[in-house]
Amino acid sequence: MRKNTLHFGSFKQYDKIFLAAEQGLNLENISGVAFDDDTLYIVSDNTVFTYENDALKKTDFKADKLFSRKGRLFAAIGNTLGEMKNGTIENVADFAAPVVDISFGLDGSQWVLTEEALYLLLDGEYTRIVHVPDNTVCLAALNNKARFSETVYIGCTEEGLLSMKGKRRHWAELLPDITGALSRKINCLAIDGLGHLWVGSDEGLNIYDGRNYWFNGNDFYSVPDGQINDMCFTSDGKKYFATNTGLITLIEGKISYYSFGAWLLHPTVTKLAVSENGVIAAVTPRGISLITPIYMTLAEKAAHFDALADKYYCRNEGYMVSRALRKYGDMDSGWLPNSDNDGLFTGLYCASQCFRYAVTGDEQAKINAKRAVEAMIKLTQVTGKKGFTARATRYAHEENFGTENREEWHICENNPDCEWLGETSSDEMTGHYFAYGIYFDLIADEEEKKKIADVVRTITEHILENNFHLCDVDGVPTTWANWEPDLLNNDDRWYYEKGTNSLEILSFLKTTYHVTGEEKYNDVYKMLISNHHYAMNCMQYKCEDGHVAHIDDQLDFTNIYPLLVYTDNEAEREVYKMGLTHHWQYERTERSPYFNIVYGALTNNSCDIENAAKSLSEMNLDLVRWPVFNSYRKDIVWDTEQEAMGIPAQLKYPVEFGSRVLVHYDGNPFVCDAGAEEFVNINTKQVNRTTTLPGTGADGMCAMQPYVYLLPYWMGRYYGLLGD
Repeated sequence: MRKNTLHFGSFKQYDKIFLAAEQGLNLENISGVAFDDDTLYIVSDNTVFTYENDALKKTDFKADKLFSRKGRLFAAIGNTLGEMKNGTIENVADFAAPVVDISFGLDGSQWVLTEEALYLLLDGEYTRIVHVPDNTVCLAALNNKARFSETVYIGCTEEGLLSMKGKRRHWAELLPDITGALSRKINCLAIDGLGHLWVGSDEGLNIYDGRNYWFNGNDFYSVPDGQINDMCFTSDGKKYFATNTGLITLIEGKISYYSFGAWLLHPTVTKLAVSENGVIAAVTPRGISLITPIYMTLAEKAAHFDALADKYYCRNEGYMVSRALRKYGDMDSGWLPNSDNDGLFTGLYCASQCFRYAVTGDEQAKINAKRAVEAMIKLTQVTGKKGFTARATRYAHEENFGTENREEWHICENNPDCEWLGETSSDEMTGHYFAYGIYFDLIADEEEKKKIADVVRTITEHILENNFHLCDVDGVPTTWANWEPDLLNNDDRWYYEKGTNSLEILSFLKTTYHVTGEEKYNDVYKMLISNHHYAMNCMQYKCEDGHVAHIDDQLDFTNIYPLLVYTDNEAEREVYKMGLTHHWQYERTERSPYFNIVYGALTNNSCDIENAAKSLSEMNLDLVRWPVFNSYRKDIVWDTEQEAMGIPAQLKYPVEFGSRVLVHYDGNPFVCDAGAEEFVNINTKQVNRTTTLPGTGADGMCAMQPYVYLLPYWMGRYYGLLGD
């Protein structure tokens, strides 16, 4: 089938580091940040620090404020204003009171605000223009308009917004009761390139035309709302806002949110600075976030995650597992515990490397896939029961050896330093059959094909001999690995699993027939269709559930792949595509790269490949499962369908990947907030309906597996849906 290929091209990817108390900063007394080229200057306890080339250094300079204006960096200490030049601070002027702010008008006029007065630079000297109220905190000058001078503004924390006017210079009050101003507590001011005044207050954002027209930012969709603490506008029109609920940017007409967790150590951003290269420094009570734009392609990002997988996620013989962290957000502090689904996740990673090898011929991809397959085969060999596959193995040198449910952990008969986990689920079998088939097709030599055929045959024989169950070493069928026709079709307790498990066993049988060539497995496949309507069970295998249960979603999209690839009968394929299309349409709102690309690979229908590529581009580079805080956003829509089931409301449409809870494709992307319980009341303008859903584990203490990027990306490349 012919596919339309999307060439996504280069995109802006953000990365970040945190500067916190452990770097020597007194976070309670950071009074200013500013950039001079690529060097970040920080004022803490009246001492100037620099951050450059990953190093924080204390300088000999003293300052209490920093101002980056028109490509120049100014520093103030008390009444003295200086300018940073050639690595030193040169004195500019001394005033009668401490310096508060500096503003350059669009006409180049230079204004300085002190605690007592406003000054204008005239003929090389700062001339006192007019007195200011005691609580004045910010300044914005449009120009030096000699006639009325009404284009200079100051913001006060009590009097509000004031505009200078008249031949006899004085301040006109722009009061909330008679203008469009939102508050009398002004925090920051900025003037854009068109001369509009942007007013940040404790009640939100205003935009003012300078006469009588106002935009109320809280009602105006295209600008942020919430408490505005600081603003930074760049010469090319990009706008950055520090708020009590995060960092917000307005670029290309689009609001983007950078909140607590992935981007910030605390939701409240008090000050910010932006370099000429677009690097953002955001100050919070718990540290400074340095957020850096990087231009890369999807292929370059795949190379990043391929390297990350090798460095951080490969456990023991080759199992790919999530990484547990001992220190918040620190990948290097982590270790690799087993999961309940080592075989499943290793299989998904293995498939990504098979597709990678098929696309690029990269020998390292072949090595990675072979290592994964060998590790998976060992899970079937280690139990001592023919065809019964373990969930995981672990060794005496690992810190969790000998712990957890001892009824299901078993010591290996021939190695007392190794134990394996039973009670194996259908999830595990999905990963095994999926990876074995793809490895068989794309990488295996003749000897490996025989080895794969043998292990697949052995597992399938075990299932058939035990009446379509996995049967544990104690002789009891495992809880979830049930494909028995009588139970799936006639027992109401298996209602929700009927479609998924029917899909699974048909997929397993088709894969077994494909790799062994033995007709008897195809005969069992046909029997389940003709005698037990398993194909009909797959016509709409997904049970709509209010987007609450996601465990089977990953399984379904994984199992449908080999079933459709290995089924030659077009009538059967059309039946399975009915179920696939229904499932994809239901999950379409997730903008899942994996679901979209599987659907595109297996049908001639549109699969929203642009959304798949965009989602891949949005994934954070570290894959840490950070806390998330999104309930303050003005772009979210609540879905309350779940409340009828006794489950907290969640989002109707997931936010972008960089701001959602990072989960594998069996997790819930509709969670709004998680791990942010302490900040429930930080924004009084919004109602935070839910702070967490059980089991999200969004605490910055684990890192999810790179297959979430690698599998859809390399599958998309293999099927021509994504270009390089």
